[in-house]
Amino acid sequence: MITYLIRRLNLLVLTSLVLMGLIYSATLHMPGDPVTNLSGYTNPTEPQRAAIVEKYQLDSNVAQGYLAFVRNRLSGDLGLSQASGQPIAVELRQAVPATVELTAIALFIALALGVPLGVIAAGRSGLWPKILWAITLLGFSLPAFWLGLLLLITFGLDLDLLPPYGRLNLLYDVPFHTGFMLIDIPLSGEPWRWQALNDAIAHLVLPVMVMAALPTTLVIRTVRVSMLAEMEKPYIRALKARGIAKWSLVFNHAMPNSMSPMFRTMTLQLGPIASTLMIVETIFNWPGIGSWLLSSLYQGDYTALHSGILVMAMFIIILSILLEVTHALLNPVSRKEIHG
Repeated sequence: MITYLIRRLNLLVLTSLVLMGLIYSATLHMPGDPVTNLSGYTNPTEPQRAAIVEKYQLDSNVAQGYLAFVRNRLSGDLGLSQASGQPIAVELRQAVPATVELTAIALFIALALGVPLGVIAAGRSGLWPKILWAITLLGFSLPAFWLGLLLLITFGLDLDLLPPYGRLNLLYDVPFHTGFMLIDIPLSGEPWRWQALNDAIAHLVLPVMVMAALPTTLVIRTVRVSMLAEMEKPYIRALKARGIAKWSLVFNHAMPNSMSPMFRTMTLQLGPIASTLMIVETIFNWPGIGSWLLSSLYQGDYTALHSGILVMAMFIIILSILLEVTHALLNPVSRKEIHG
């Protein structure tokens, strides 16, 4: 087990170094002054320029410059935003909780709906499994931007049932504690906190629906295929021959063994899910890291752009390795290889 975790840790370090190398090379070739792109100072004075050149080893060879870039970024120094002049770490501290809150709720809904619906879709007879499978294929094929605009126009503008934009009504001034609105509102202690909480939940409905569409269909498809394969295995046939009830075969034996492929599928789909996140945040004006990155791109804020991409990519890499380890622990074959 220790050897397996060390291999995964080595993979994390190697992938992170390659990622930083690509980002560093791209930053040096972006339009503008490399001093500004790396530090965020738009009009540095001569002493500031000399300090930045020394800090990032811009007067040395590429290898030394790359090591200086890695050292500064790993220490938490992400530079300044060229648009606002604020430290990028401060802006990310405000944007990341909004993204995590939206994504966590969407993935929770995807698992809560996808697993039981995947088991139902694995049924060989009946009309409902066929209808469910057809809806799943339709949901998997719909582009996120089209679905988001459709829901926004229909429920947010035409019917006026749900808020179409933003994270919270501007009438509520919620103090920043954790950055998670569903936690900060009750912690505020204000007399209007429960009305504000209802408003925050209402703002979540439309973006969560669009965000959860892709992972939900992925979970349903994966669980369905895994359940069909599991129900054909010899041990299931043996249990069936012993007279075990069908519900017990499904929920006590087949379904637990069908969960591990779901983590492998989600690992491979983290990139498309991150792309969907950026689209959703842009459509619904959600103040997360996705819309923040696109805003930085429009403003030509290359320091914020490469720092935000670095943070998001590192998060995806770490989450991918965690899901891979979870899959290995849940899969009996992989668990045997780990301990063997």
